[in-house]
Amino acid sequence: MTDLIEEDFYEVEFMNLIVDKADNLKVIDSDSHFSDFSGVHPSKIKQGKLLLLDIIKPVYREEIMKALCKKNSPYVYFDAEFVNKEDESVFVHCTGQNFEGSTMCRLTIADVSKSRQKREALQKQAKEMNYLIDLVTGGVCLFKVTDDMHIEVKYLNEGGCRLFGTTKSRFLNQEYRLDDLIHPDDKSTVFQAIGRSMATDEPMDLEFRTIVHKDEYRWCKVNAAIQSYDNNDNPIFHAMLTDVTKVKQAEAKADKMYDDLVEVFKNIPHSIFSTDIDNSLTIQLASEDFIKFLGYSRKTLFDEHGGRLSDFMSQHEAERVLDEIADQIDNGQQIKVRYSIKNGKGKTYVVEDKRKVINQDDGTKTMLCSWKNVTNKYCENA
Repeated sequence: MTDLIEEDFYEVEFMNLIVDKADNLKVIDSDSHFSDFSGVHPSKIKQGKLLLLDIIKPVYREEIMKALCKKNSPYVYFDAEFVNKEDESVFVHCTGQNFEGSTMCRLTIADVSKSRQKREALQKQAKEMNYLIDLVTGGVCLFKVTDDMHIEVKYLNEGGCRLFGTTKSRFLNQEYRLDDLIHPDDKSTVFQAIGRSMATDEPMDLEFRTIVHKDEYRWCKVNAAIQSYDNNDNPIFHAMLTDVTKVKQAEAKADKMYDDLVEVFKNIPHSIFSTDIDNSLTIQLASEDFIKFLGYSRKTLFDEHGGRLSDFMSQHEAERVLDEIADQIDNGQQIKVRYSIKNGKGKTYVVEDKRKVINQDDGTKTMLCSWKNVTNKYCENA
């Protein structure tokens, strides 16, 4: 971007002159500013050596002559491009006053070329920004909450249009409002989030379904905050929209797989459980036989104890077991440890814990573990 755009302020040069409309707009007098602009010395100007038409770009000449010579018009206004002494085109705004009963006209010319260039550059910048916004894969949206509690779209980029299965023109023509495209089951959630944001002036972060076609919808994640208010004090939100449909589908698939795995574990005979390889005494899943042997409900084990098997062991023994498991993993040995466990009925058992490291599809590792009650055998050996 040019330095022009970086300038916040600039001076406007005003020039004054008198022309004779009956003599090809001959300049008969001017101030020093116009003399400097045209490159013609004031004495030469007073001698009638300069015609204004000579420094007006040809495309504007006829239009300016018509404006200046219009009957019964004491004042004239026009914009045009003049050529300065460096032979550069300069955009000017001109106001004129015709002398009654005379062919003379006093002109005041303002060099507004920088203003014009700045405006054009800013317009170009705005177009570029809109283009870049449209390239954003997510949605960018400005919406207003109306008095009758509808969501009216003020701006929506291409990414947002894809999310809602629509076009910019349909929104701008107000064929429908944003809340028309929100899944009926999610509208209450959306308006509650908007209400909280309006009450607290805090940003909102939520997910809802958008209706793309009949029986087809996408999941949309919205981060939005109040940007301003309209003349009726209705809040205008600036929102970033993200299509999280695939994420939701993956989460649903993972939840189903987990539920299926839990169901499988529940029905596996023998005391079977699994742990994370880095948290080898924190249970993730457990069979029904394991739960019965431990003597605690699933709620107690997972909700109250977070699945921590170490809660049912002495601290010293828990530390020993963790070290033994880690050593056997590092040495590539079959993992087998023995330790004492106190069950929910207050009985202490000695268990043999055998484990196998399982490589999962996502690259992570887990341990599949089985318990065997060796209390009697342990006591005999002791």
